[in-house]
Amino acid sequence: MRNRQTSRGFTLVEVLIALVVLAVGMLGVAALLLNGLQSSRIALLRTQAVMLAGDIGDRIRANRTGGASYALASGTTLSAPGKACTTAGQCNASEIAAVDLYAWQQSVVTSLPGATTTIAVAPVGALSSNTYTITISWTQSGDSSAATLTLTVQV
Repeated sequence: MRNRQTSRGFTLVEVLIALVVLAVGMLGVAALLLNGLQSSRIALLRTQAVMLAGDIGDRIRANRTGGASYALASGTTLSAPGKACTTAGQCNASEIAAVDLYAWQQSVVTSLPGATTTIAVAPVGALSSNTYTITISWTQSGDSSAATLTLTVQV
């Protein structure tokens, strides 16, 4: 009889220890889930930036004669162009570039948080072509520095 009384409550201590171990494990699973969600959000923003940079690259290729009209200084916010250029022959190459840049910049600002855009145009020797360096920067949640994507296109 005496043995039973000294071991009373031992099972309760085992259950409490098991609950603590289980709680620590669940916290670890929750931390992994949150880390996965944050990484997924970062990947989504980077994918959007790549698609947007490719979009303006394609617009530049489609309007080769626009050339230097695609230059965009860092931090410049474009206003809506005067012409809509909705029909063929309605606009010249620089007006088409203005419409392209405005539409593209609006897409970037809508898709990426705190986005800024830059397009640097550099002539390439005697080939009468240009190199366009497209840079998109945006802020990521939980990161103190801005994320940046740079794409170089030669047309």
